[in-house]
Amino acid sequence: MSLQLYQFPRTGRLPNDSPFCLKAETYLRLVGLPYETVTAPPFKSPTGKLPMLVDERRKIPDSSAIVAHLEAQLGPRALDAGLSATQRAQSHLIQRTVEEHLYWSLLWLRWIDTAGWRATRTAFFGSIPPGPRHLIGGLIRRKVARDARGHGLALHSRAEILHRATQDLAALSALLGEQDYFLGAEPHAIDATAYGFLGNILDSDLRTALTDIAASYSNLVAYCRRMQRRCFPELS
Repeated sequence: MSLQLYQFPRTGRLPNDSPFCLKAETYLRLVGLPYETVTAPPFKSPTGKLPMLVDERRKIPDSSAIVAHLEAQLGPRALDAGLSATQRAQSHLIQRTVEEHLYWSLLWLRWIDTAGWRATRTAFFGSIPPGPRHLIGGLIRRKVARDARGHGLALHSRAEILHRATQDLAALSALLGEQDYFLGAEPHAIDATAYGFLGNILDSDLRTALTDIAASYSNLVAYCRRMQRRCFPELS
């Protein structure tokens, strides 16, 4: 199996400041599959978004499609092979919470919130000359703002966005409890998703108001350290 993971350029300490790219790479590390990382612009993907996995010559865009493809390829060695129907339902709900709600809070705080935007602009566009930097950064920021309004979260105040994100983090902390991983003593596919997002909140150089909120949950902090040691020991 020859695998290439197409993703955004690395901008800081984390392997990737895209939660979805980090999710895909974390999964590959969890299952121990060899892969090559390829830095690429989004238009290289059929969907116009990253990450994208190339397995031999087959292009697989979207982090969830990547995980599903690899789980099918691994068969009995798949991370979720032995899960019960209840555990699969729990995984589904956790994934939807972080990818369809918590993600938009993080996106808003990075790209729309004034303090977050300053750090994001420097990290993502700092190497571009000032003129094009402001033009390209501004265009992408306006698109993010439009998408966030379409989602609905950006229609609320900053305080409400933080309140809703805090509810998500509190729920994740409660579900994790004293377990090492979200479904018990060993990691499963949902842990790639969870770390992709929690790692981007707690461990990214792009700090936001969510960083301090998440840091108040000691089990989430310990979880990220555990996942980091297991999947990315070079960061520890």
